[in-house]
Amino acid sequence: MVDTRFPVSVHIMTSLAYNQPDLVSSEQLALSIKTNPSFIRKLVVSLAAAGLVESVRGKAGGIRLAKKPKDITLDQIYSAVTDNTLIAVPNKAPNKSCTISCGIGDILCKLSQEIEENTLKQLAKKNLNEILVQVQK
Repeated sequence: MVDTRFPVSVHIMTSLAYNQPDLVSSEQLALSIKTNPSFIRKLVVSLAAAGLVESVRGKAGGIRLAKKPKDITLDQIYSAVTDNTLIAVPNKAPNKSCTISCGIGDILCKLSQEIEENTLKQLAKKNLNEILVQVQK
């Protein structure tokens, strides 16, 4: 299954940056992203818990950035909304009579960690303001 939480969250955050300081509703965001408002609200809960957005309740409520776009990096967004690694390594007990089965788990775990670390390093180099500027071109 493809995980869309990160790209949808970047879309949300870019929309909020574009519309700041105005509040944006989950319904408006859902229309822009072409998804369900409840999916947007679930992501917003995670983004708010990470201190990246503020949610204002009520009829005139909505969502806005909690920080300046230049102070929000893509690794912060990624970490806020994802809870697994890019590569899922099976955690089955190895077949003791198979050399490959006994050794592959540790190798794949290390590889997965390296990929995740490199991904986070790359995402940390980009901030939300850079994405906004690229979108506006």
